[in-house]
Amino acid sequence: MRFQSLVRITKETSALAAGRRLVVLGSSSLLASFPELGEAAGPLESSFDADLLIDGIDGDLARELAEVLGKGSAFHTSEGYFADTLKPVVAETFPAGWEERLVALSGCEGVFCLDPHDLGAIKVQVGRQKDLDLCATLVATKRLDPEVIVERLRVTTMEDRQRVHSSIRLQKVLEMAQRR
Repeated sequence: MRFQSLVRITKETSALAAGRRLVVLGSSSLLASFPELGEAAGPLESSFDADLLIDGIDGDLARELAEVLGKGSAFHTSEGYFADTLKPVVAETFPAGWEERLVALSGCEGVFCLDPHDLGAIKVQVGRQKDLDLCATLVATKRLDPEVIVERLRVTTMEDRQRVHSSIRLQKVLEMAQRR
């Protein structure tokens, strides 16, 4: 996803969400800090969705957003990207203090994105190969500091088993980053 695409979809969402705060989650949140990641040959070039957390969202608004801006909508068909609204429960797995570290999306009032290190910690928890690849690229290019990710994982509520898996995955990310 390109930076301008993220700006457009968040503005469209904001217009429908009547002034509610929007938080961009997922990989596209990196565009607030590193807009160049969405350019040609960038790691977000092939990302076509914006995961959004909207304050006070209810079922009616979620359905409207899905119809107007969601996957398979006329917007998605014409523009090639879409909005995916998430339930607030998703934030239960985020590092403590994540809301204080949100990054404002330039040009979009009331729209914020995850701090890159918070996203890195989340991606390491999830552990999909594409997430680990993205984190390795960000570490290799000095956009993420592994020590900050370790700290964010430390302040994330998770079971011991998940903590061990996250630690193993972060080590894998660091090894991958060294080879890049």
